[in-house]
Amino acid sequence: MIAGFLLTILGIIMYLYQDMLLLLLAILFFISINLFQSGFTRFCLMERLLALFGFRSELSEIKDLGIMALKSEAMQKSYIRTMNLLNEAVLELSIDGRIITASDCWLQMVNPDKLDMPQNNNLLTYIIDGDRESVATMLSQVGNSSDTVHKARFRLANHGDAERWIGGKFMLESSTDSNIHIRAILSDVTESYLQESKIQYMAMHDSLTGLPNRALLDERLEHDAAQAQRNSTKLGLLFIDLDNFKQINDIHGHKAGDHLLITVSHIMQLRLRSSDTLARWGGDEFVVLLPDIQHYSHLRDVAHALMHKLEYELEAENVEGMITLSIGGAIYPDDADSAESLLVQADKALYFAKDQGRNNVQIYTELRESNLGFYDFDMTNRFSQAVKNHAIQIYYQPIVSSDNESLCGFEALARWQDDKYGWVSPSVFIPMAENLGLIHSIGRHVVATSIANFASTAAAHDGLILSINISNRQLMQGDFHGWICSVVKDIGIRPEQIKLEITESLTQLGINRAREVLESLRVTGFILSLDDFGTGYSSLSHLHNLPVHELKIDMSFIKRFDSEDGMIMLETICAMGHSLGLQLVAEGVETQECADAMRRLKVDRLQGYYYDRPLPWDEAVSKYTLH
Repeated sequence: MIAGFLLTILGIIMYLYQDMLLLLLAILFFISINLFQSGFTRFCLMERLLALFGFRSELSEIKDLGIMALKSEAMQKSYIRTMNLLNEAVLELSIDGRIITASDCWLQMVNPDKLDMPQNNNLLTYIIDGDRESVATMLSQVGNSSDTVHKARFRLANHGDAERWIGGKFMLESSTDSNIHIRAILSDVTESYLQESKIQYMAMHDSLTGLPNRALLDERLEHDAAQAQRNSTKLGLLFIDLDNFKQINDIHGHKAGDHLLITVSHIMQLRLRSSDTLARWGGDEFVVLLPDIQHYSHLRDVAHALMHKLEYELEAENVEGMITLSIGGAIYPDDADSAESLLVQADKALYFAKDQGRNNVQIYTELRESNLGFYDFDMTNRFSQAVKNHAIQIYYQPIVSSDNESLCGFEALARWQDDKYGWVSPSVFIPMAENLGLIHSIGRHVVATSIANFASTAAAHDGLILSINISNRQLMQGDFHGWICSVVKDIGIRPEQIKLEITESLTQLGINRAREVLESLRVTGFILSLDDFGTGYSSLSHLHNLPVHELKIDMSFIKRFDSEDGMIMLETICAMGHSLGLQLVAEGVETQECADAMRRLKVDRLQGYYYDRPLPWDEAVSKYTLH
């Protein structure tokens, strides 16, 4: 363009100034020669002269454009190399997922062994079936939102058993009437996803058993209750407590206790449906959710099935100690109008099951329909307050010789009279005390008070014996032996005048430990009596190993003395006791005929309402002239 312009100017000058023709021809020749040589040498003197005056030639513009193109290409290659170093794949997609371009990192993600990409392949074909639809929906949304970055997480297909999770960011790159291009940046998030899943799992599951914990139970309880309401179905809930777990845990150690909890949870899971939820509530308590339950009788059937399954499996595994279940159940919406109240009602039924001696099932529906009263939190609070205020009284029932019915001693019995509930049976408040952890307070109060009362007459009546009931939990306290010895010493009475009555269920805590504890008491001089004999689980096989002096036959056998079967049982028990050289005591004697029958069986001592009911100490002293 510059050369043409110069030639035109030259023509005009030649016309106007013919005298200067030679000069102009020389200039034209110079320009031509300069342009010709610049095509070979890439150096143009005219271009340099024009540049001095601030002009740009076409050649300069062409060079600049070339440099810019080279820089842009280099920057793009550098960007792609950087993304590859970050293990992030860059893709350009159509709105239907077709891959237009992709970085090498994408090929490494989908097929590390093959780096060539098929033509017109689609992102969706690399995604597993379960995640494909959500990604396709997301891509269509990207095409309608140019200012929004969309995020997605999906799994790649064809990676065997191991899941490979990909996290992606998607944004509209360009849009025309015929084409929509989407820019995607993908990265492998498998490790972070698995870590996140692990943390979430730990937050929702019990670390010991792997069962759902309270947090997850609450979620499922709310969900199942809402589902039952929508579908007009019923939801069952069982609240389960392991009987005697604390004793086994204390004796055999926490590792043994943990192993037992794991075993029990596994056994119960085998008996439940896949739609049911077994959760660990805490300690030795579990909760079972049973969706689509038809009737409360079905709830009871499941509870009994769990009890029988546990009994059979633990026996097969030779688990030491007797583990049973106390179970309370309730149904939504029959017993409760919310998920929270359903749990409360089942807990109340469980409490009643414990009151009935444990190892049984109580359903709130049945208790409500049959008007069976059971003690709620009000009684619990009142009982706790009575223990703190030392309002638990001690009554004394006489024990007589079967030969001449002379007084041999007294049994100290705990009694509780409440202003609201009246006289509350020991069969109610003793299990309550054990559940509330108050049995040690009551036990020490009864021991110390009764020994102090008895000491006032013991010196004058040397042959009298004071019998005191000792709970297994109290007996297994590490400081019990030292404590009771100090009480006897401080009050000034001999151990030989105190009889400690224990239940035969003590053997559930481990025969070796039981024998060790009892032997230390026997060596000290205390008389040991096995109370409620015949009602326990396994002490018959261990009886000869227990260092006891006396068997106290349970009143349930005594009351059947007038039946053939009952007498056969009594004869067997008495023969066993005599063969082991043990004294025999019959409790619950209420008639002359019963007393005579016991004498024929050569029972040594008798106790029951036929002789006298329990009395406060002052009345007993006055009545039996023990001043």
